[in-house]
Amino acid sequence: MEYAKGTAMIGSHCIASTSFILFTVSRISEKQPESNEAIAREVINFFILYLFHKVTIINMNNQSTHLHLRVGAVLCGLYVVLGAFGAHGLEHKLAANQLTTYHTALRYLIIHALALIITNFTYAHWGTVKRYSNLFFYLGMLLFSGSLLVHATRDLWGLDVNLFALTAPIGGLCYIIGWVFYLLKIGKQ
Repeated sequence: MEYAKGTAMIGSHCIASTSFILFTVSRISEKQPESNEAIAREVINFFILYLFHKVTIINMNNQSTHLHLRVGAVLCGLYVVLGAFGAHGLEHKLAANQLTTYHTALRYLIIHALALIITNFTYAHWGTVKRYSNLFFYLGMLLFSGSLLVHATRDLWGLDVNLFALTAPIGGLCYIIGWVFYLLKIGKQ
């Protein structure tokens, strides 16, 4: 029952997050008469909620690998939604370099969503959990992929801040640390 509740929470959050992003970007692209400050407040509120959710994900490390497998599957679905939106909804709204950044963020998201699935399958096979690799994969998804997605679409949001591009290297480092923890776990088996 606990797994179902956690999976439902993650799935509903990803659906809500994606819906919010699509709604906000479509509203911005239609040039509705709302100030950039109001839109920036919405974006900041979204990321506060998203960070709160990430703290919940960190607490999932005390649970079984099955929950991480489910989160990986949800993230793979989110990749498909965001990829389709990028190909069909943003193709004519972003410059070529912004689309490249957008697709780079998605590429690393899918790689590490699949990494969550693969690493946790091996953990389930070994009968153990290495929570730090999961934690750093999640942080990498947030700080690298998430920040690059925002950076690529920042013109649509009306943001003049490059803060999101500055967090990407930290997220990339988190991805590397996650793989190092996985490597260390393999060395102990």
